[in-house]
Amino acid sequence: MPDLCFYAPWIMKEPIPDPFRMMLEKAGKKRISYDEADCSMRNIRKQGKVSRLHGPTLHALLTLIQIRKEKDSGAAGIQRGRDAINYFCMEYPGNQGKYVMTYNSKNGRFSGILKTEEKNEKLPGIREGKNTGEQYLALLAYANLVPDNPLFNEEFQKNFYILEEQEKKEWEDMEAALRAAFICCDAMYCEVIANPQQAVPLEKSQFRAEELEDVLPEYKIAAGVYAPNDEIYGKFHVLLPVNEKTKRTLFELKQIYSGRWDVNERTKERIPSLPEDYLVSKEAEEILQMVDKTPARLFMMTGDAGTGKTTDARMIAQILGLPYYVFTCGPGMDELELLATTVPNMGGTAHLEMELPRLEDIEMDPASALATVNGIYEEGISREKAFQEILKAVYEKGYEKSKNEKDFLLKESEIVKACREPSVIEIQEPAMIEKPGTLTRLNSLFDDGAVTDLVNGEQIRRNPDTIVIMTTNLDYVGCQNFNQSVLSRMNLIQPKEALTEEEMAKRAMKRTGFKNKELLSFMAATVCKIHEYLIEQDITDGVCGYRELENWVLSYMVSNDLRRSAWTALLSKASMDREEQGTMERVFLLPHCDVD
Repeated sequence: MPDLCFYAPWIMKEPIPDPFRMMLEKAGKKRISYDEADCSMRNIRKQGKVSRLHGPTLHALLTLIQIRKEKDSGAAGIQRGRDAINYFCMEYPGNQGKYVMTYNSKNGRFSGILKTEEKNEKLPGIREGKNTGEQYLALLAYANLVPDNPLFNEEFQKNFYILEEQEKKEWEDMEAALRAAFICCDAMYCEVIANPQQAVPLEKSQFRAEELEDVLPEYKIAAGVYAPNDEIYGKFHVLLPVNEKTKRTLFELKQIYSGRWDVNERTKERIPSLPEDYLVSKEAEEILQMVDKTPARLFMMTGDAGTGKTTDARMIAQILGLPYYVFTCGPGMDELELLATTVPNMGGTAHLEMELPRLEDIEMDPASALATVNGIYEEGISREKAFQEILKAVYEKGYEKSKNEKDFLLKESEIVKACREPSVIEIQEPAMIEKPGTLTRLNSLFDDGAVTDLVNGEQIRRNPDTIVIMTTNLDYVGCQNFNQSVLSRMNLIQPKEALTEEEMAKRAMKRTGFKNKELLSFMAATVCKIHEYLIEQDITDGVCGYRELENWVLSYMVSNDLRRSAWTALLSKASMDREEQGTMERVFLLPHCDVD
């Protein structure tokens, strides 16, 4: 009887877990009680009321008690929307892996994954000898405890709290604990098997298959779509808001995403080789998830200099195991330069194929030496004359060979090279291009058909696994507005947040090896303050960000002079105005130089 769901005959025979089994034995009772005091108020039978201890429900209650008791035992929470609860959420470790689940009370469906060390699997259905559904009962039990929601059950909450209190007291009052267990089991039973108007919303057919159909996509989990925001017990590790997610290392993500594409031996040297203990930003990980789970291949990152846009692009290439190409745009660039450039033919490709005599041959037999070049044997010719004739013949043959060569050669851009194979191409600073409409020349490569014409008549088709990442800063002097047709083709546009003082200091310490944490914190704080000052004063002829901090640290490590290194690596780049440079030194640097 599939509609019985959690209460099929074979499930009703599942053993009772300790400590409840022990309590029954000591009290001389059975798992079935005919005492009306052990029945839930929702048990509306007029005669012959009965309440049963249900093994999977008791397992679920013990799981929920542990979640509320210990942060490392799992977590439960809700995602509250504007007018209603979007999801009831739970994750906890089981025998086969970590159960990560949501329950949508609007449609009565569960979604989730069974997270193992090797991979994510679908949640199991309810099958005899395999799964009783206790994980779903645990989430439904939690829903009964949450106030201000249609599933809240005050009777269930009261008796669950009795069980929770008895667990803390090591079950000293077994009679109270058993009664609370009977009532909780009966309350949930009545909720599930009641008529549709009174029952808990539950699509029972979803449990009939070997696995649940609804899963939680990894990229949505990473984007915080299912993150709880209220009534949270325990500590979530998977269903987290984006800003709380723990960053993973380059090495960890390579284990997940690498090896999907075969790379040409000739381009393997283009795969970046950043240190594998680098932490990968959330923006880069979102792109990796999109590439892995969807056909999306066009992305844009915007942000200040030094926020890690190029590093992210290189990390993505390294994690995926793809060659990395980079193309840098400039103000005077036109649409032809995006695809190819013409360069003078300096080297030439023609080769002179003729046998030349050695100097010793000319000395010993000048006539024979000349004959090897022009085919004419001149008896008695002198060595000098033979040498002149040989040079003349070589020149004439070389000229004939090369006169049909072009004066200029067509050289493909890095964009075109990247489009011929699975790769990552970073297009740097496209907003610097001044000529309107130039970037739209690439639209045909960004479309689904992905075909465009080169100036030599060749048609180039973008490989479907060429990943395009545009990196730019829209706020810097010289940057232009993007054409809307280009923006609309981007699958994601990610604004990179500026690094915090702490993040700057950590990155600089890792990259430079500088160990003075106190001084490094001061230098990072100074860089951030000057950056804010430039914005407040509308100073647009300079820059101050992470790169300036790193250069300042390196300069100080060499000179051991904090003030001098600040001038050469920081203040001189923050503004071209000498007076402004002096002001920044007096305000932000000199009052704190005792740190040195």
